[in-house]
Amino acid sequence: MRKIIFTILMLATVVFISNTMAQTFQIQITENDYGYLEVQMKETSGTGTPTTSTIVNDISFEIRWLTTLSTDVEIICTSNDYNLADALGSVQTEGSYKYRVFQAATTPLNPPENWTQNTWMTLATFKATSGSGSGSFQIAPDGWVAQGLNWNQGNPPDDYTPTVNGQADSYTYPTIVYDFVWTGGGTPTAFQNTGSWSLAGNWMDECGGSQGAAPTSSANCFIPTGLSNYPTNIYSGLLPNQTGSLNNLRIESGGSIDWGISATAPETLDIAGNLNIYGTLSISPDSYITADDESTYIDAATGLVVEADATGIGSFIDNGTITYGASGTAKVQTYLTNSSGSGNLDIHLIGPTVDQISGGTDGAYLSAFNLSAGNTYAYEWDETEATASGWQNISDNSYVVNTGAGIGLSANDNTNYTLNMTGELMTGSISSPSLTYSNNHNELISNPYPSAIDFDGLASDNSSVVENKYWIWNPAGNTYIARAAGSGGSQYIQVGQGFFVETKSGGGTFDFTNTRRAHSNDAFRSVTTNILTVIATGGQEGYEDEMIVRFDETATSGYDIEIEAEKWASQNSDATMIKTIAEDNTELAINVLPTESLNNGMTSVPMHFNCGYVTDYSLSFYDMESFETGTEIWLEDKQTGEDWISINNNPDYSFTATPDDEEDRFVLHFFGPTGVDEFGVENSIAIYGYRQHAFVKNNSNEVIKEVKIYTLAGELLREMQTVDLKLNKYWVSDKLGYYVVRVVTNNNVYTGKVFISK
Repeated sequence: MRKIIFTILMLATVVFISNTMAQTFQIQITENDYGYLEVQMKETSGTGTPTTSTIVNDISFEIRWLTTLSTDVEIICTSNDYNLADALGSVQTEGSYKYRVFQAATTPLNPPENWTQNTWMTLATFKATSGSGSGSFQIAPDGWVAQGLNWNQGNPPDDYTPTVNGQADSYTYPTIVYDFVWTGGGTPTAFQNTGSWSLAGNWMDECGGSQGAAPTSSANCFIPTGLSNYPTNIYSGLLPNQTGSLNNLRIESGGSIDWGISATAPETLDIAGNLNIYGTLSISPDSYITADDESTYIDAATGLVVEADATGIGSFIDNGTITYGASGTAKVQTYLTNSSGSGNLDIHLIGPTVDQISGGTDGAYLSAFNLSAGNTYAYEWDETEATASGWQNISDNSYVVNTGAGIGLSANDNTNYTLNMTGELMTGSISSPSLTYSNNHNELISNPYPSAIDFDGLASDNSSVVENKYWIWNPAGNTYIARAAGSGGSQYIQVGQGFFVETKSGGGTFDFTNTRRAHSNDAFRSVTTNILTVIATGGQEGYEDEMIVRFDETATSGYDIEIEAEKWASQNSDATMIKTIAEDNTELAINVLPTESLNNGMTSVPMHFNCGYVTDYSLSFYDMESFETGTEIWLEDKQTGEDWISINNNPDYSFTATPDDEEDRFVLHFFGPTGVDEFGVENSIAIYGYRQHAFVKNNSNEVIKEVKIYTLAGELLREMQTVDLKLNKYWVSDKLGYYVVRVVTNNNVYTGKVFISK
């Protein structure tokens, strides 16, 4: 009898062991690619893998962390397969730990997906919600608190206790939830392509559901790896001046963004929070990205690229900090044109755009400036020499070009080059090498930042060591472009651009600061001369068109494909459009004529106008100051037959038009400076106004000492201790009316009345 009972007991024990050992599981908490906490399980042995025929009855576990960590956790995502929820609804404390209990919200659960042995399956995704810092997050062992650690499966259920295997150590909190995840799978609509940032269908939410909108300023955006189509913004530039804004941005390894890749005007992206780059962020020419307040982290080779080509250069401004991972670098491009012809030198003033040496602000080796082996020539400026002999050749590739310094660079093969510099971006306060005050008083320095700089502001900041002026060499014009006291060349100096300053004393430095950085699409190196921009407005609200007429030594009177642009008709038949007609009847949006024609009597340019409505229109003319003093431009309206209008004196022309009018309505007539008397004045000071500026031309041998601008009531508006340039430009006012300009020279006082328009 005892033997039988013993046998039964043994059989029962065997059955029990068989059931409990049929499967084994492990559980862990880990950090995923998005920076979230994930609780995962895997089956490590046994048969009976969960399938659609195996019901999961219950799940229970605790996530715990030290009480010294000032944070909490909550679920971000859980699927219907596992249907987890916070069982107690609040954080608990046990000994030196805080914890939360997570259990199945309903039982039985939906059957989970099929599992593969030794493959981790995610049960739910979590975030750390508050505080700041880092620490360890764990799955509590079974029996640590009353709720325990449990996986309940089958019908009838088998109860399993997973083995804890893995925790999230050094996890940084709070967790950024990337609620906009790029998929690139949206269906394009009008003016968009499949790569459009603003296409709602290209984004999913943090749990993989449809987002239904494009990112806004509060969005946290994630660009994952492995997709074939990444944000390229607006298709073919049909909607220029697009903007994007978001909070945090993370680009995963293998992910990329080409911001503004198809833009025809500056595209801007503002990042309010953190920018983390493990893939690639490229900023296309004439497009801007601002990282407003937090940190930029780059952990990829050439992870951030500021691109340049013949159309311009990209721009990046950080207002926080930039740090680099073990493999992190940035790349800044500079586009250099060579128009001097084979065998000649076309000098460009340029400086380091990254730091390659110390991870600080030391600069770059001369080897980084090599354009073409055997064809590249580099020069440093020696301010101790006389002006004519200040250039000294440098050729040692290990020579260090310091941050903030400039060199002359050239190739002699008549080829355009894109210079690529790789290293760490310059940010924060940066000083040029020590300035001197010997012999020529001129120092060659350069813009170190991956954005333009405001020279006027920097000149004010450095007024104790340099004069308020610069000179930039323009190879195309074979001359220097100057700016003095706010007049002359562009206010903004581009990425990597070298420029001369005049020192007041020796021993100081020219100090660059973040506050003087600016996004600008002003050209690298040059200011275009002899250019007239015409803008037509009217018709439907927002209708506007633009065309350009300019003069260049290389142009012909026909269509020059290298330097001119044909006019493309609008997709809207009722659009307001203007264009000019070349001598060979090519319709042009940009019309470039020979310079010699400007200097030989009258040059007439037919200008065609089209509209879709019977209403009032206007033509506005810009950049008149780019022409040599004495040039006159007149507008002929053949439809009215009235006297020609002087654009010099009337830069805005209003008229009424209908769709049935003859399109060849207007003619532009150019008279070069040799075709008219220069203000009818010789050997004196000429004073005239144009738009919001007053111009003072010195036709004499006198030296201009001071310029004052008054209202007609005698109120002093501006007083300038000015430099003695042949042509000086001063901003007067944005209020229409007459003003008085008083010029004091070393011999006389001159007074003139100018009319200021909008």
